[in-house]
Amino acid sequence: MKPIYWFVCPALLLLLIFQPLYGAEPKEAKRVLVLYSEDKTHPAHEMTEQGIQEGFRSNPLFDVQLYTEYLDVSRFGDPPYARAMADLLRRKYSGMEIHVIITVYPHALDLLLAERPALFPGVPVIAAIIGRSNAENLERSPARRFVTGTILGNPVTAVMDAALHVRPKTKHIALVAGTAPNDSYVEQGFRFGFRAYATKIGLIDLTKLSMEETLSRVGSLPPDTFVMYASILRDGAGKSFVPRDALSVIARASNAPVFSFSDSYLGFGIVGGRLVSLRKHGREAASLALRVMRGELPASIPFGGEQAYVTVYDWRELKRWGISEKALPPGSIVEFKPPSMWEQHKKKVLGGLFFIAIETLLIIGLVVNLHKRRRAEAEIAASALRYRTVADYTHDWEYWSAPDGAFNYISPSCERITGYSVRDFMDDPSLFLKIILPEDRGTWDGHDHDARDRSKPQEIQFRIRTKGGEIRWIDHTCLPVNDAQGKFLGVRASNRDITARKKAEFDAQQQRNELAHVTRVTAMGELTSSLAHELNQPLAAIRNYANAAQRFLSQSEPNLIKAREALEGIVRDDKRAAEVINGVRGLLKKGEPRYRPVHMNNVIEEILAFTRSDSLLEGLSIETELVPGLPIVLGDRVQLQQVLLNLMLNALDAMNKAKPDLRKIVIKAENEKDGGVRVSVRDFGAGIDETHREKLFEPFHTTKPGGMGMGLAISARIILAHGGSIQGENNPDGGATFYFTVPATTESKGPPGT
Repeated sequence: MKPIYWFVCPALLLLLIFQPLYGAEPKEAKRVLVLYSEDKTHPAHEMTEQGIQEGFRSNPLFDVQLYTEYLDVSRFGDPPYARAMADLLRRKYSGMEIHVIITVYPHALDLLLAERPALFPGVPVIAAIIGRSNAENLERSPARRFVTGTILGNPVTAVMDAALHVRPKTKHIALVAGTAPNDSYVEQGFRFGFRAYATKIGLIDLTKLSMEETLSRVGSLPPDTFVMYASILRDGAGKSFVPRDALSVIARASNAPVFSFSDSYLGFGIVGGRLVSLRKHGREAASLALRVMRGELPASIPFGGEQAYVTVYDWRELKRWGISEKALPPGSIVEFKPPSMWEQHKKKVLGGLFFIAIETLLIIGLVVNLHKRRRAEAEIAASALRYRTVADYTHDWEYWSAPDGAFNYISPSCERITGYSVRDFMDDPSLFLKIILPEDRGTWDGHDHDARDRSKPQEIQFRIRTKGGEIRWIDHTCLPVNDAQGKFLGVRASNRDITARKKAEFDAQQQRNELAHVTRVTAMGELTSSLAHELNQPLAAIRNYANAAQRFLSQSEPNLIKAREALEGIVRDDKRAAEVINGVRGLLKKGEPRYRPVHMNNVIEEILAFTRSDSLLEGLSIETELVPGLPIVLGDRVQLQQVLLNLMLNALDAMNKAKPDLRKIVIKAENEKDGGVRVSVRDFGAGIDETHREKLFEPFHTTKPGGMGMGLAISARIILAHGGSIQGENNPDGGATFYFTVPATTESKGPPGT
């Protein structure tokens, strides 16, 4: 009778190949909105969408739900349509959280950035297939904080070099392009890149013609010419086309080979070359979106896409124009070539040979494994006996599991720790996973307890629920077991009950928290004193104005004009006190403050008006150097005033021993080189002590007698919350200058002073 292995081996092979996967963890749901610049029939969008779907489909972390919108800017690109489309998108997705937006082509990105204050604020953007100039503009723009993407690179050089490689005697290039925005965008990109070849090759301009005139011209081109097809969404007569359809018609009528930039046109009349792979751009855009979903900031991710090319040719066009495959660059792909007899049937032949080889190998392997198994079983039995001799009497819960997950041995101490007996675990090996708390299952699943090439033990901690319902902490250590030949035999593990230790750590943490609470209460008391100092300024002014008003009204002939001015001063300083209080509340409350467009020149003028009545500034000269037309910043007006006031008070304290002619402050506001606003406060005092320079902006650090050390710390926190920076440095001619920068905003600009 034949051995049973002859019948079992094929079945085992099929089982291994087609065995389904069970127990996969559910993925986190993410929603991605894709904005395409053109309509749905545009071939570039079709291939880009395929790449995006492939990129998201292969990711193991997220369940990505795609929402697609087509802006169709070539046919409807006027500003009213853009605003209407933005309003439609806002209404359509108002009740839905969008995690990432992918724009395809620059037009969709332009619309999104123009309407961003009301349309998807705060949502990161992946700008796919944009030009290098677009990327360079973004690098200089505040929008770079939330935008990254893929750059189209230099497709002109790629396609020109490929075309001249197979047609080296070319003397003329006929450029064909339509009149739609996307047609013009591609045409201008070609003209810019063609300048490097203009001295060697003549350019025949066939752009912005009607389709009839274009077909007539490409059918009578001079010798040694090839056609460069940019795009035709709309011809010179205003007729709309699908770019692939227009290309097919032109290629059939042309008496010269046709080339283009994108692999989306391959198979519709172009010869080929080193083409932009829109599918690769789509996959890379999806990859960038996944990085953002995992927590990376778009500003930290450099633009990609410049390597998204594929060297591919259409075999039918090569034959039509007599171009030999040997003339193609090494590594080129040739599509649409009829398969040979071997190519038609090689899968069947190789499949049969492979099946025979597998059958032979399985038979040999089973015989060898049978011998090894018997020897390994003897070694396991001897090792298990030694292991049990020690483990039966250990205080920890020990076990030895087989490669299939079943338990070869469990120490009796498992019942003391878990409440379950050895028999319970032996009968149901999955019980081990069942008693692990659901919150800690990720810890267990994440550690490599089955690593067969690991030489050091691996340790993790997790919680279990005992049979009696008690929660206990377990310190788990495991190590794979291999035989002398390196074959994996299973896992040995030790589980120690560390519940008492965890409780002690928790109690210690509680004590530390209570101590921190006491420290915070003390700190808040000191902060309250500082805030009282800040409020004394407007309150003192109110008192002075009230006395003046009373004096003017009590005169025999009341001076009503001066009394009215005094009352207006009371109202103004009362408003200032309320703003200080509200600003401090905003500084201390949790969550982000509501910023508004602010002119820094107005902020400086307002704080100067407030401080004119402050007795602290008597005898002090204040000079200002304000550059008109500074960019608008997005900020909290009261908090920015607080920063400026703190710096002025700091400067005044630094000059308390200065001569009267040196008791002055110079306040400057100027453009920051990166596009923001820089404000500086200079004094002529003793300067900064270099030994304390690194601690200038730390809370409660001060070198002044009786000082709180909170003014500069609060100022630093405010400026950092505004996305800026604050520094202090000594002047070469004496004194110190403290300055801060605030980035400009692209938000809607209101009238000055709003």
